[in-house]
This record gives sequence, structure tokens and C-alpha cells, in this order.
Amino acid sequence: MGRAGVRARHGGLFTLVMTLPVLAGRDPGEAGRISAMAFFFGYGCAALAPLLVGALRDATGDFTLAFGALGVAGLLTLVPVARLRDTIRQPVRAG
Repeated sequence: MGRAGVRARHGGLFTLVMTLPVLAGRDPGEAGRISAMAFFFGYGCAALAPLLVGALRDATGDFTLAFGALGVAGLLTLVPVARLRDTIRQPVRAG
């Protein structure tokens, strides 16, 4: 698969992630709070991950531990996502 295919899948995933707060929130205010939390943690991790990877690479001499830590962090994100699925499945009451 070429780079265009990877970019196309990434773009679709980004769009999906942007809709999750709207689906999970019970009202616009809650959807805004979920979005703010997601952006805060997302950009915070994106800013700190290179520093962590570099520090682990300097300490160990290779990237094995660094990428292992990133893999574990990725797996840990499945826990809140699993809880989010239950929230989305609940019907919204009119009124």
C-alpha cells in the first residue's frame, strides 16, 4: 500500500474521532467538554511522546523499550473507548 492509501485511512479515522464527542455527549455542553478533554490529552501526549521516546532511546541504546511503552499506552486507550461504546448505545430521550 502506498502513502496515499495510508493518508486516506488516517483522514477517515480523524473524521470518525471528531464525531465521537457528539455521539457520546448528552447535550452540546457535554460534547464540548468531552472534546476539550480529548484535545487536551491528545495534544499533551503528542507533545510528550517524542521526549519520552528520546529519553528511553538514550537510556537503553535502542528503540525497543520506547516502542513497547508506546504500544502499552495505545492498548490502555482501549479501556475508555470500551466504556464509551456503552454510552453511545444508550438511547437518547426526547424532551
